[in-house]
Amino acid sequence: MPKVLVLASVLVPALALPSLARADEPAAEAEAEVEAKPEKPLPAWRKELHMIEVGWLMGALFPAKDHGLYGVEPPIPARPFKTGFDIGLRLAYLPVRFVGVEVEGNVSPTKVDVEDGKRAVLFGLRAHVILQLPTRITPFLVAGGGMFGGSSKDELIGKKVDGALHVGGGLKIYVSKWVAIRVDGRDIVTPSYAKAAGGELSYGHHGEFTFGVSFVWGRKGTKMWPRG
Repeated sequence: MPKVLVLASVLVPALALPSLARADEPAAEAEAEVEAKPEKPLPAWRKELHMIEVGWLMGALFPAKDHGLYGVEPPIPARPFKTGFDIGLRLAYLPVRFVGVEVEGNVSPTKVDVEDGKRAVLFGLRAHVILQLPTRITPFLVAGGGMFGGSSKDELIGKKVDGALHVGGGLKIYVSKWVAIRVDGRDIVTPSYAKAAGGELSYGHHGEFTFGVSFVWGRKGTKMWPRG
């Protein structure tokens, strides 16, 4: 009888081991599948984030003839500004290639359009949202707001700064991932002469056309993203 008990004590654990091993097999296989499963690749647009563009601009500013930039009593008739040479700087941040925000400032030396026209300066500071195509030749749209001001001798215009809205667009050409050539057009809207003279609110439209170059950080290439 003792021999039977000894034999049973040996055989029972031995028979139980295969069943325990089979019970552990599904868990081990699941762990192996998790380890073997490859990580899902990031979409192409997520591989190119947080780009910065810094550049300069130059061109022409076409002031509205009915502008309201009078720091003194508005004269009769109104005194418009002449078309002026326009220079400025811009800084853009694009969290992804197709949308971003930008700040730009400009100064335009010009003259007041009167006999023996006198010197004046127009200037602006604005911010806007950029929407653009993620391609090498990049059409884009902008919309935003800021300020627009003018300054000359008090007997002509005086000094005045108005709030401004603007819309526009243009074209960028990324000649490399580091450099972009850019052409812009803007419609800058400010209160007009009627408002400055104490009349009802109306608006003047200033046109701006510029050419510029921007230096780019964070862009991986110039072409469209690869598929996938």
